[in-house]
Amino acid sequence: MEKLRYLISEWLESDLPFLVERGVEIERFPHNVAFVITGARRSGKTYLLYEIARKLRKNIPHQNIIYINFEDDRLYPLKGDELRKLPDVYFEYFSPDKNYPVWFLLDEIQNISNWERSIRTFLDRRIARVIVTGSSSKLLPGEIATSLRGRTLTRTLYPLGFGEFLRFKGFEVKSPEPLSYSPQKPKILNFFNEFLEYGGFPQVVLSKEKEEILREYYRAIFYRDIVERFKIRNLSLYENFLKLIIQQNTSLFSLGKAERFLKTLGFRLAKSTLAEYLFYAKSAFLLFEVSLFSYSAKDRLQYPRKIYAIDTGLVNSITFRYSHNYGRMLENAIFLELLRRGKEIYYWKARGNYEVDFVIMENLKVRELIQVVWSISGEKTLEREERALLKAMEEFNLDRGLILTKDYSERKKVKGKELLYKPAWLWMLERT
Repeated sequence: MEKLRYLISEWLESDLPFLVERGVEIERFPHNVAFVITGARRSGKTYLLYEIARKLRKNIPHQNIIYINFEDDRLYPLKGDELRKLPDVYFEYFSPDKNYPVWFLLDEIQNISNWERSIRTFLDRRIARVIVTGSSSKLLPGEIATSLRGRTLTRTLYPLGFGEFLRFKGFEVKSPEPLSYSPQKPKILNFFNEFLEYGGFPQVVLSKEKEEILREYYRAIFYRDIVERFKIRNLSLYENFLKLIIQQNTSLFSLGKAERFLKTLGFRLAKSTLAEYLFYAKSAFLLFEVSLFSYSAKDRLQYPRKIYAIDTGLVNSITFRYSHNYGRMLENAIFLELLRRGKEIYYWKARGNYEVDFVIMENLKVRELIQVVWSISGEKTLEREERALLKAMEEFNLDRGLILTKDYSERKKVKGKELLYKPAWLWMLERT
């Protein structure tokens, strides 16, 4: 097929675009599985494929690494057999080095019908090692892995973390002394405020037109990844529901309360409809739910969930911003960082108004408790947060609890327990 032949020739003759590396390990996964990259729209999946290609080119001949974007207009109209014919075109017209494996980097794979059959053939016959991305506008997050029946390793790509944000800004953190006392600290704090305000979508970080781009991202997710994907008819209801739930990010969210509120606006709906609506938003990676920590499955299902958004900038672009929202932005940013680190996350709540923002589980055991406090200036607020953290530490038999703040450090000993205050920006940079 001439279209495929042209795109492969162009790829092999072209230099890779400028990119800032996100960091990914891909050479250790088995030859008989596909590496799948999923994630929110515009989170950088295509550029991650470019990064992978750059790393592979260091040890493998260029002609053995092929990238195809199945949303490239030059392939259209798609006949549906493009993926199946890719090996025939490649091996007939090009000359891979037989001493090295062939790699197919396949972007927006969902545009090819029955793509999973071809991928399985590539793997079973060892035609090529395969890395694919799929768009949430046409596939649910788990559909790629499900279609390949356990033949995948999956990585979810989120918007940039703070360490990545600084690299994209061209700012190198280098100090022989602790960062809390470094001359770099004022610049880092300035960047951190920008990070909370506008989030971590790569193009937004590098652009001056941040709010305009963020609003366009939200419209694309709303219409392409949700409305078109799930054929939603009542756009007004869904738009009001999304704005309601996004405005309550980091808070406990009740579908029952949302149902009652929307009915006061004149909408006729059922609670089950809102449950479906929330599922759609989660499928598009727009929203995430965090359950109450409990050893009882009934409690986890029965109690309200906490809602978090994919990006603080996206939230700010569609909601009113007041100074008291900074605490929510910080908590949302910390939640996303925990996701990047692959943590199993819950919140904790007990009688007496005790609540801890994040409970981290590992191997069926609570390993860490994290409380988020924007400012320590409010004595009553601080006392409440410490009291709840100490109560949870006692329940889970932990000796230390972590309190992440805007910019405050201290170690406290209370009743034989350690409360560690740490700036959130420093905590994010320590593990990047």
